Amino acid sequence: MPENELNVMEGGLTALQRVAICFAAGVIGALAVVLFSHVLFRLGLSETLGVKAPVSLKSPDIYKPLFWGGLWGIPFGLLLETIWNRLYLWGLLYFLAPVLALFLFFLPMAGAGYFGLQMGGPKFTLYLLLVNVPFGIVTALVARAIIGNTP
Repeated sequence: MPENELNVMEGGLTALQRVAICFAAGVIGALAVVLFSHVLFRLGLSETLGVKAPVSLKSPDIYKPLFWGGLWGIPFGLLLETIWNRLYLWGLLYFLAPVLALFLFFLPMAGAGYFGLQMGGPKFTLYLLLVNVPFGIVTALVARAIIGNTP
């Protein structure tokens, strides 16, 4: 290994490495959300909250949430060095960033209104909050497992 690459490894990861790791961690976090939607459906909670079916596991439907999860992992990777000491707390709260984008941008653009209230009312909003909870914490756990002790 060239000497300059060795120094980078001794001093921690570069920002690009953290972003790449967190992109992959975000994909796995999104997979946790998709699988959690199936758990909620099997438990009957999804239907109680007005959702007729879990997220599809078939191609090409599965790729969209996984890709978006990876994209949402990028800002997490940029923050990683700063939040490392409280990684799991930040991971738990980080799911709110993509959920707020969903509530305030993506759902209104799809005609479901802010917070998805025109699609299923407050129950649907609650479902979206609940089903997305695993994203941030799983992303943090996977990032920590890949990185180890020092970002």
